[in-house]
Amino acid sequence: MSSASVQPRDQLVCNARDCFQKIDHIAWITRCSHVFCEQHGQDVKLRQAVSTSCPACGARIHDDFGIVERSLSDSVHSRALLLCGYSPDIIMEIANSAITFWNFQKQQVCVNLERKVQYYKETLSKFKQDMALAKNDAELKIHRLEQQLESCLARNKELSETPGRETRGEHHRKAEQQARKRKMDDFLL
Repeated sequence: MSSASVQPRDQLVCNARDCFQKIDHIAWITRCSHVFCEQHGQDVKLRQAVSTSCPACGARIHDDFGIVERSLSDSVHSRALLLCGYSPDIIMEIANSAITFWNFQKQQVCVNLERKVQYYKETLSKFKQDMALAKNDAELKIHRLEQQLESCLARNKELSETPGRETRGEHHRKAEQQARKRKMDDFLL
């Protein structure tokens, strides 16, 4: 594997709130060390004319180097040519700034992940509360239905035990017997 290949864990991620898109080719980097995908970076650059601020931290972006576009797909050789002619001290200072930038970006990823974890914890807590309320409501409805069932069973039993009162089934059976008897009588006439 060449030193130019980027591991997935070493990819830049857009610092725009709720974007977190992995940046492969074009990165927009602010003076305050935030990085944005092509879409969000262009939005910031276009708004820069009216003296805008960094969407990630609010720092003012007011000059030509407030936000710059970087191609991440240049070859290592072309990147090395950009440093040719500088003294080793300057190259080390540039390398130090680049490493500081990467460390800051890793911190940004951690902050975003912590924010997501907090959001999911809050969502889970609310979901648990909602489910507990729904469970209590369901148990209350079941209890009411059980009471209604007991009341209906008691009333049914009461009606079936009352002397001289016919149940619906007995009334229906007697009506059928009378209808058959009328048919027989009609037949015999």
